[in-house]
Amino acid sequence: MDFTSFLNPANIQDTPRLFTAIAEWLAVFVYFNIYKRRHHGWFFVGQCALTLAVLVVFQYMAGILPIGFWIPTMIGAVALMYFSLYLVLDIKPKDCGVITTHAFVLAEFAASLYKQLHVWAVWILNLESLVLSFAVMLVVFTLTYVVYFHFERGNMPTQRNLNVTTKELVSVMATGIGAFIMSNISFVTTQTPFSATENMLYVRTLVDFGGLLMLMTEMGRRNEMAAKNDNDAINMLFQKQYEQYKLAIDNSEALRKEMHDMKHYVMALKNEDDPAKRAEVLDDMEQAIAIQESFMNTGNRVLDVILTTKSLQCQKKGITLNAMIDGDILAGIHVKDICSLFGNVIDNAIEATQMIEEKEKRLITLSVRSRNKFIIIECENYSDPSSVRLKKNQRRIFGSDDLPKTTKRDNVKHGYGLKSIAQVAEKYGGAMNCSYEDGWFKVKVLLANRD
Repeated sequence: MDFTSFLNPANIQDTPRLFTAIAEWLAVFVYFNIYKRRHHGWFFVGQCALTLAVLVVFQYMAGILPIGFWIPTMIGAVALMYFSLYLVLDIKPKDCGVITTHAFVLAEFAASLYKQLHVWAVWILNLESLVLSFAVMLVVFTLTYVVYFHFERGNMPTQRNLNVTTKELVSVMATGIGAFIMSNISFVTTQTPFSATENMLYVRTLVDFGGLLMLMTEMGRRNEMAAKNDNDAINMLFQKQYEQYKLAIDNSEALRKEMHDMKHYVMALKNEDDPAKRAEVLDDMEQAIAIQESFMNTGNRVLDVILTTKSLQCQKKGITLNAMIDGDILAGIHVKDICSLFGNVIDNAIEATQMIEEKEKRLITLSVRSRNKFIIIECENYSDPSSVRLKKNQRRIFGSDDLPKTTKRDNVKHGYGLKSIAQVAEKYGGAMNCSYEDGWFKVKVLLANRD
């Protein structure tokens, strides 16, 4: 065998186009199974098959073009990977740019590692054959993508957007482009300070591996910061609900004292002859009575204050709040958790209900009961379908990292209400279930009864 011919730069660079297409497809397929997808089942299988076919055909066409088209065809391959990811995943354009960069560098590393080990196997066995080439490709690709999937799955959020900024996207792309240039520059020309005249395959594999590690490390660090920011925001939400509760206690005490002074209103009416002033006193009495009607007596003092405050808000917005609650069973729940759980549940319901124009549908029902050693909390309200990111008649159980999307434009700052509810449920060994049926949105929370 003429190894001098086999090992020259032109032949080393010549990775079979089919293998290149498979490497790119597997890199895309990894993220199909890490990130959240738009479709599942047979439709998803069809998308995967179509993606593979398109990449194979594209690489075949690129292989018959002159070498001068190498850079344009590489850009075209990246574009195909981008559109494949964007069509399959439920993702934002900038987020897709980051994932495409990761996938491209991964494919480059897998292809370079295959080529390096293939050359080594040919040298060791003194044999070059199609079977050997396929065998090396199968082993290298299987190990590379399985290991990468294992690490990247824990490194990337699966059920929320990355919310990448333009600056972050540019940084990731610069890393990817830099790794690509440095790993391939020796194949273009050896007349640069960064070119390797020997061990070109080793340098290429090492640079691609380094670029991949940099991208994974950057993503991991970013997710740590995102998780910290989420926790800080949720803790602030907990504290805000608790502060509202403490303020409501002071207001409630003042309102109760005012109710004891009702007799003074009666005396004023008896002694007042001016119709205008009598009407003013009657208005004050009517408001005081409405406030008294808003007082809740559930058996749990903390919940009483929260529900009284929320009931007054509902009255001002023309919303009816019906509550059937056994507050005694909440004795084992921490004060701050009660504030966060019920404050956010009712606030979300009020926000959705106040947008409904039909008065008969401006209704919120809340119930708390115990069954089979669990505390069951249910809140139901009518909601416009456009404000609910659940399919019709869909029921799902959610954890703190797997929640319905907020419909607000700023999904970075919003959506913490449901997340805090889910975290409280998980803290007490339970879960949160959201469902949407016949126009009614229901949040159901299960907590383990610790009494």
